Amino acid sequence: MYRKEALGPGDVGKINYTSSINDDAEIFKYVVAALIVHVNELEKNGVLSEDEAAKIREALRGIYRDGYRPGEGFEDVHEFVEAELIKRVGPLGGWVGLGRSRNDHVATAIRLRLKEYVLDLMNVLVEFRKTLLNKARETADQLIIGSTHKQPAQVTTLGHYLLALDELTSDLIDLLMASYRVIDKSPLGAGPLAGVLTRIDRRREADGLGFGGVVNNSIYATGSRFFMTQVLAIIVSYLVEVGRFINNVEMWLMPQLNYVITDPSHLATSSIMPHKRNPATLEVFRARIGEAIGHLMAVLAIERPVEFGYQLDLQEATRHAWAVMRIAIDGISILKDFIEGVKVNSERVGEDLAKYPVTTAEYAEKVSISEHRPFREVYNEVARVIRSDELGKVLLDPVQIINEKLNEGSPNPNQVREEAARRLRSIEQLSNWILNNKNKLLSILKLL
Repeated sequence: MYRKEALGPGDVGKINYTSSINDDAEIFKYVVAALIVHVNELEKNGVLSEDEAAKIREALRGIYRDGYRPGEGFEDVHEFVEAELIKRVGPLGGWVGLGRSRNDHVATAIRLRLKEYVLDLMNVLVEFRKTLLNKARETADQLIIGSTHKQPAQVTTLGHYLLALDELTSDLIDLLMASYRVIDKSPLGAGPLAGVLTRIDRRREADGLGFGGVVNNSIYATGSRFFMTQVLAIIVSYLVEVGRFINNVEMWLMPQLNYVITDPSHLATSSIMPHKRNPATLEVFRARIGEAIGHLMAVLAIERPVEFGYQLDLQEATRHAWAVMRIAIDGISILKDFIEGVKVNSERVGEDLAKYPVTTAEYAEKVSISEHRPFREVYNEVARVIRSDELGKVLLDPVQIINEKLNEGSPNPNQVREEAARRLRSIEQLSNWILNNKNKLLSILKLL
């Protein structure tokens, strides 16, 4: 529709190649909602009469109710909606192109959809945190041999490990809240690059779509995707850290260690080796974390050579953003279910506690303090004992060791339980923030 007069009807095969029509299903409802708000603005400033605006709004709502039906030959969702609109109300529908461009319109719709995804992810993360913290309280005194360099290192507890994962998740949520403020600004009415002549009250349009403000500069509003890359980078960084925790769990599940037991619904077996118990869900999630890294790199690689203005390259980046969001939401939901069912195999952990000298650091600390001897001198003495294979001299009761650790952040079971309880109490305020923003976003659908 857009190219017909300037370039001729074009070749359907080439149009389909450059079209984003299928990917645009993600933003269809927000494209229509933004058009309705824009029609409202055209009515308010006298471009459209009350009757004209009402006819266009009703036609747009009809298009939404009939659903997204992308066919061949459309460049994108904007062309599809405008063509449908003109089909329903005739030339009157052509007014929706005034005072806006596809460039500011699509940036608006992407921001709205990304806000929805971020809030959905934050809801999942809040529920994940509740699972982590409740399980941390439950397992605060269940010993695990912690590792560094994939070697037995120190004795800790499963609850202590889960608090680490929760603190990571809490940090992500804090960053997502800051990122949300970057996303929560409207580009609508900024035009293709350097604004429009039509008197558009951009802040009024922003309010109509539930945005917290506007993107001020028209070039930045339409040509930048920083609002998208910044949140993707944060999420992918988090997923990488989660993948590292999955590596720990996978080691604990190995029969050679067998430190934890999980719900068999997360396991798969071999087609030829019936003894196998493979951690299938965690393996797939870990692989998809790798995909998320790839999607982020694709977005950055697509954007890097593009000028500071809109080019069609940017439409190719958006599908990667949605993929990252789905990977995060689905994967964290799976990991939450896994953790709900995990149990410590205390008998096996106990066997290895008797086998490996994982309390030697604490033994050296105790001797250094009690005998007032330099720590390195005691350390070397303990190392010689280990070399002589007289481990019994330097082994301590692991339960007593973790109970004696009173510094903040230690695996002391009482501290773990108290910290988990404190964090659980703080989550309520966070849930209210998410709910308030979700309700603002849902109110947009009343336009439809």
